[in-house]
Amino acid sequence: MSVPAGPSQGDAANDMERAQPANDRHPLPREGGRGEGRLSLVSVAIPAYNHAAYIEACLASVCAQTYPELELVLIDDGSRDDTLEIARRFLEPHRERFRRIVLERQENQGVSAASNAVIQACRGEWVHLLGSDDVLHPRKVERIQQAITDWACPDLALVHADADTIDEHGRPVVRRRQKPRPAPGPDREAWRVLFLGDNFIVNPTVALRREAFLAVGGFDRNLALEDIDCWLRLSARYPVARVPEVLASYRKHPGNSLRRRVRMLAAQFHTFGKFLAEHPGLIAEDDVRRHFRRYLKRFWRRLRRQRPGLLPRVLAAQLKSRLRTPQAEDYHRLGRLLDQAAG
Repeated sequence: MSVPAGPSQGDAANDMERAQPANDRHPLPREGGRGEGRLSLVSVAIPAYNHAAYIEACLASVCAQTYPELELVLIDDGSRDDTLEIARRFLEPHRERFRRIVLERQENQGVSAASNAVIQACRGEWVHLLGSDDVLHPRKVERIQQAITDWACPDLALVHADADTIDEHGRPVVRRRQKPRPAPGPDREAWRVLFLGDNFIVNPTVALRREAFLAVGGFDRNLALEDIDCWLRLSARYPVARVPEVLASYRKHPGNSLRRRVRMLAAQFHTFGKFLAEHPGLIAEDDVRRHFRRYLKRFWRRLRRQRPGLLPRVLAAQLKSRLRTPQAEDYHRLGRLLDQAAG
């Protein structure tokens, strides 16, 4: 199936007029069961913060969805710009598009708290989480809900798809390296690739079964990589599935300083340490050793010029990883060193 290109800021609003009803050839879940009643309610949840420049394109892409039975829940996390006001004005003529619209503002608490709050406020069984600067392709919700129906996997917790990348102006960004993607369909060991490989889940493509998300505790407000941590916890308990289509556009912003890269690496160490502590024995010892040594190399590449005096500790950690399996505290220890280096 061919997938339409994602809407840019300039043409997202026009896509609203082109959207067509959901395809009835493969019946989607209905509230009455057995094909009776209207389609089941699906939620689109948007935690928003300081995205006045992008919120219209984001909301236009939601209005353009071919799945008809939607609710839209947006919580503004104390933006210092007029993100919420722009959202209100934009949605006013489109209220009949949605079965329910919720627009709220809270004091700034961070992305994890805002994401937890917006998902809590949803009523649909499935919640499509969307950053306020990203955009959906018109059939994103329909295609994912159709896949969920076709798979008939009752404990499925998370569905994701492929995405393209756009810059702050909505122009396509060519990625130099494509991350390996898992096979399509439900996977009961997605945690293995998420931990040992790279994070292959692109956030604007994600749909969450709300009950499962709440059951694992939602996003951890104490972690910088709250998304990867949550995907790991969900995948350790429930199946995760991929739809092999490009269904959203992720917006990449400029700025990739050394300090930011160090902070992100520190967050990875803390996230992996937490997962090991919470799931002892889940990952084979040899895999943990290889994983730790791989990230130890990244640690040294980030800090060898800034903190050359750490070399003896890096060599000691490498030697220890060959003599015994690294533990959660070994990851956290290196994470703390990176935190200190980042300032």
